[in-house]
Amino acid sequence: MRLYKQELKRILLAKRTKVIFIIAMVMSVFLALLASEFNDANVPSEDGYITPLHGKEAIHFLEDASVDGNGEVTIESLKNALQRYQDLYNEYGMDPLKPGMSDDKFPLNVYWEEVYPINSLLRMMNIAYGTNDGQADLMALKLSDLDNFYGACEVRLEDAMRSDDLLRNPDYISKAHALYNNVEKPFVISHGYTRDAFDYVSFTILLLVLFSAVMVAPVFSERYESGEDSVIRCTEFGRGKLVRTMLMAVITVSSIMYWAGIGTHLLVSDMIFGMNTLKESVQVLYTVYSLPALNLLELQIVLALTGWVCCIAVTVMATCVSSIMRETSTAMVVSIIMVFLPTFIYMGIGSVSWLLALLPSAAVGLSNNMLYSLVDLRFLKIGGIVFWYPVVLVFFDIIETVVFGIISHFVYIRHQVR
Repeated sequence: MRLYKQELKRILLAKRTKVIFIIAMVMSVFLALLASEFNDANVPSEDGYITPLHGKEAIHFLEDASVDGNGEVTIESLKNALQRYQDLYNEYGMDPLKPGMSDDKFPLNVYWEEVYPINSLLRMMNIAYGTNDGQADLMALKLSDLDNFYGACEVRLEDAMRSDDLLRNPDYISKAHALYNNVEKPFVISHGYTRDAFDYVSFTILLLVLFSAVMVAPVFSERYESGEDSVIRCTEFGRGKLVRTMLMAVITVSSIMYWAGIGTHLLVSDMIFGMNTLKESVQVLYTVYSLPALNLLELQIVLALTGWVCCIAVTVMATCVSSIMRETSTAMVVSIIMVFLPTFIYMGIGSVSWLLALLPSAAVGLSNNMLYSLVDLRFLKIGGIVFWYPVVLVFFDIIETVVFGIISHFVYIRHQVR
């Protein structure tokens, strides 16, 4: 324990660690605030002009305008929304979902009062009764068609998979149906939190994982460069116990930074959008056939936890690289490349693969992150067994944490001092 405290203190007091901690906290808050800036609303004023709202003002306006549309997505609420849409279309002779101030656009003031509160319901109908080529014709849709809305969502899931060459495998479709059956129905609408905000949660996790790799990459290599390692190896605990203690210390420091960063980001973000908006089902915010049986608050928790597992795996990987490399700069460059390598591979092949899943940072990235793995349809298969891709990512991160830790141990104790 004494050695652990000494190593923990050495890492925490390093100037590099202090700088990275500060940058991580600043970026976490900045990205949460930035997510709120991607909200706009054009509100008609009494004098006939449009008042543009932006940022927090737009968020508050949109929340107030959508209050009447919050609640469970029942068959009755769907029918009422469809009936209201069709009545407005017949009354004004134009699509209520295309508002504006010109004569050929639906009246903007009526849109905010009558259409916006039911917009999520209409969007879900468009997806559930649409095709791969386009949305449904809501004017042709009958009220009786909505009696089997949730069945139509499941049919739409299968249609979407059969239209994709990578997903039309019957085993994939069967696995998707099994997962979708666990989704709680009816869905719940709670307007407010946006897709952009979740994208920034994923980007914050990526940055925190990257900062962890940069912070721990030099822990062994800097001792090689300074010659300190030559002295430490002559002590009683200078080999096996030291590397095990070092691994515990870097995991502790990385975890502290990660949870401080992601916790602050989510706290600021939720305060801006409102905690009540997190009651919404994932299927409402994304697509009606998304597979996670979660609401938005639970999705935040899952992203934070899986990001932490990935952060630990990358931290131990960077420590392993540091135990191999003799130069600090080389260890840092290699660790950074390993963090972004899954993004480059995904951009190249355009789909998930076992090779991609084997990389410790496969759960973080720009388009290959855990968020998209959850809300999109992604599977892997071995023989006749189908695995949901998010589960594969978490499983391999846990395995890689152990494997890289063992490699670090044996590499360091066998390291030859020059």
